[in-house]
Amino acid sequence: YALVALAEPTRTLGAEALVKLQAGEVALVATHTYVHATEIDPVSGRRESQALTPANQSGIVVMWEREGVGRAGLETYITGRQRLDDNPYRHESPAYVYLGAMAERRIGGKLRVFLNAENLADRRQTRFDALVRPARRYDGRWTVNAWAPLEGRVVNGGIRWVF
Repeated sequence: YALVALAEPTRTLGAEALVKLQAGEVALVATHTYVHATEIDPVSGRRESQALTPANQSGIVVMWEREGVGRAGLETYITGRQRLDDNPYRHESPAYVYLGAMAERRIGGKLRVFLNAENLADRRQTRFDALVRPARRYDGRWTVNAWAPLEGRVVNGGIRWVF
């Protein structure tokens, strides 16, 4: 193995937009991020998009909140395609959607009860391809790089005591 510097630097440029709209107790926040990142492939010498860096990511969050009572919200995030590096199953990932929801209720002055749910669409990398390679890689790794959620739906809840 040899540790070498690339012949040319990685180039990254991008932009982010965020819009928030408020109507009484309801707020909507929309975001979009664009990233154009490239690097020199050490084998081919060509400039390629940087692996595991989606060019586009967007999100929309809708939240209702009443002071002293509680709040509830829904979130949707879309992650665009991204180039995969040394993946035996595919060279580019598909885009995927990530959904979440949360609710919190205030009880009395000091107690809050909450419920949070993430990845409601149950998107995970193993729904597209296996994580384990057909054969061990030259560096000993058996698994591919993560490019999507690895866990399925996650639901948690609890109480908060404010003092």
